[in-house]
Amino acid sequence: MSEAPRRPFFTIGTPMKYALILAAIFMLPIVNSWLKYGGTITDDDLMYSAIASLVLVNPLAVIVVGAVYAWRHGFSATAPLLFGIAFLPAALVAYNETALPYALAYVAFGYLGEGIGLGLKRLRSAVRAR
Repeated sequence: MSEAPRRPFFTIGTPMKYALILAAIFMLPIVNSWLKYGGTITDDDLMYSAIASLVLVNPLAVIVVGAVYAWRHGFSATAPLLFGIAFLPAALVAYNETALPYALAYVAFGYLGEGIGLGLKRLRSAVRAR
């Protein structure tokens, strides 16, 4: 009698893979702090790069990853929540506690990205149907 294959103890689901990609992107300001201690950039450059990361790079990354996720897998209410949760370690390690409210903004940007991805997917299917 053959046995059914055993499931692994821990598997990484599809939304978690995208959240891990974003977590790696969120941690990029740590590289800037290494450059600061190496003498490559100044304190002002470090501050400006952190602000640019919070306001420009991270939201764009969340929108793009959310759009790609929705394009490939459809709408998910939990994926943008995971995107916001993925920012929490970066907020405490790379920034300080004043960056925590950005996690809520990144959840909203995740839903925006999913809307863009679903819209583009529907637009593509409408164009192909012609």
